[in-house]
Amino acid sequence: MDYCQVVATVRGVISYRLRQIFNERRLNYSLKVVRQSDGRKIEFSTILPNKKREEIVKLIKENSLDPIITILPVEDYDNPLCHREIREINLAPGASVSSLAELYDGVVVGSFSRVVGNAILQEEVKVGEGTFIGSGVVVRTQTEIGDNCHIGTGAIIGNNVELGDNVTIEENVTIRGHVTIGSNVSIGTAANIESNVEIKDQIRIGPMSRVFNVGRKKVELETPDDRRVISTVVSSGTFIGSGAIVGGKIGSKVMVGSNSVVHTAIVGDQATVGSGAVVPFGSEIEAGITVIGSPAKPIDEYQAEKKLFKFLKEKYIDKQE
Repeated sequence: MDYCQVVATVRGVISYRLRQIFNERRLNYSLKVVRQSDGRKIEFSTILPNKKREEIVKLIKENSLDPIITILPVEDYDNPLCHREIREINLAPGASVSSLAELYDGVVVGSFSRVVGNAILQEEVKVGEGTFIGSGVVVRTQTEIGDNCHIGTGAIIGNNVELGDNVTIEENVTIRGHVTIGSNVSIGTAANIESNVEIKDQIRIGPMSRVFNVGRKKVELETPDDRRVISTVVSSGTFIGSGAIVGGKIGSKVMVGSNSVVHTAIVGDQATVGSGAVVPFGSEIEAGITVIGSPAKPIDEYQAEKKLFKFLKEKYIDKQE
């Protein structure tokens, strides 16, 4: 059978509909980003039997924006898609996807969910019902997003992430791989959630904050504890203020003030870490108490220290006089 290669260069991101059409017809294809004087374009290349050429060229024209199409002869070709399973894109009734969005194989979008602008959903991403995914969002492979979520413009969500229901992720948030986030969670603008983090239900994480894991390393290892990665868990009902940096085991209904640092510590339930406080590595904050200062101390202890310093200062100055 005679084959030909069809190369189409189009503006913007290839429509998910065109990708789905090619999968349905069991045609192999490749994508390549090219930069030209008039902007970023996509080169879409496929090899197919000559008898299907007119049909496919027509489909490209109908589903692309101003395509430039080149047809080249091919002598011999064995279509690899004949030997592997096709993972189709599944759009539930009422789902809406922009023609500029890119949906990879195996993507599922639930009823009344919207994917707008040039968002990218990679392989095996699953989106629940009533969820909004904004322009410029990238969701990497095998991530699951629950119902009634909002993913703001420019957010990046890594692979193997699980989001519960009613999760709000504001603009330019970064969530790395292997993260679990519960339901009714809000993550503020430009926050950063590192890998291997668990965030439970009803949590607010403020703008520009960071939830992280720490790999503790030494040049020479003396015990197994000298090299370890501590998985961070933030329990339900906790509030993390803007600009805070948090790692370790954070209890439920904890208040972490803005611009404070919890450096891989244990914070008990209903404790409060004051704004700007620094909780050192390996510290433990008891349940229900409030700590302030750097290093962080309970309020009574902090105030007692201030009184002592004031007394010593006054005594020292009196002596000098």
